[in-house]
Formats: sequence, structure tokens, C-alpha cells
Amino acid sequence: PLEMWIDCHKRIARMNSLLQRLVDHLKHHAVDKHAGVTATSIRRYFDEAAPRHHDDEEVDLFPRLRERMRTQGNPEVTQAITQALLADHAEMHDLYQVVRAQLQKVEAGEDPHFDDAQIMLFVTRYRAHIEIEDTVIAPALKRALRAKDLKEIGRAMAARRGVDWDAIVASTTK
Repeated sequence: PLEMWIDCHKRIARMNSLLQRLVDHLKHHAVDKHAGVTATSIRRYFDEAAPRHHDDEEVDLFPRLRERMRTQGNPEVTQAITQALLADHAEMHDLYQVVRAQLQKVEAGEDPHFDDAQIMLFVTRYRAHIEIEDTVIAPALKRALRAKDLKEIGRAMAARRGVDWDAIVASTTK
């Protein structure tokens, strides 16, 4: 599950890069079919996959990490960091609503008049958020979680995506 979670970070980074390229492209070109398809891909990712990713953190990963740190070590630091990351989720959700409306305009063939500052804030916020998760939270999760935790978290993450966890595990152990 931790690898799946980290892979989500890579996909978020790719979608943010695609968003930036779309914004740059539309500064010099009219909205066309390809721009609409790109906007749809970005919007669908942030409408569907990103909320599941946040649920992974809010429902399974962060609470489990805080619980393990309470019994193993330094709960105050973990609590503060995860609380800040949870606050980021709310901020990124609000920022995305503006971006989403602009993407929908592109999908409809209209000039979205992208707000460069809003786009940069959205992308930068995600980038900083992922950096903390990859460099601070991921190592803490790897140290703190036990095999039982990982199995339970993996099942929950897979269920959230409509995937059979046991089939995933079986395919990776062959």
C-alpha cells in the first residue's frame, strides 16, 4: 500500500505538469479538441483519484501512523505534521474548485482565461505537500507500520478503488 500511495504522488505530479503545459499552450493557441481532451483528463484525475488518495491519508494512513507513534515514540511531531497536511487537503480542495471551473471551460471549447497565480498556487501547494509526505511521512510509515497494518491499509485502499487486494498481492508474489 505504501508503494501504491507513493505512486499516486507521481501521478499527481504528472497531472500538475500537464496542467501547466495546458495553461502555457493556451496562452499561444486557441482552445481546440486536444486541449479539451487534456482538460478532461486533468479534471477527471483530480475529481476521482485525488479524493481517494486524500481518503487513504485521512482514513487509513495518518490515523494509523499517529496511533503507532503514540505507542512507539514522538507523537507530538507526527500529530503536528499530519494536522498540517490535513489542512492542506482542505486548502487544495478549495484551490482546485477554481481550477476545475477553468478546466470545464476548456472542455466546453471556451477560453478559460486561466488565472496564472491560482494555477501556480495549486501546483506549488501540491508539490510542497507531496515533498513532506515523501521525505517525512513515508519514512515514518515504513518504520512504524507492521505487516498487519499494511495488510489492513492495503485492503482499505484497494476497496476504495474497487480492486481486489488479494488479487493484487497474489500477482506480485508470483
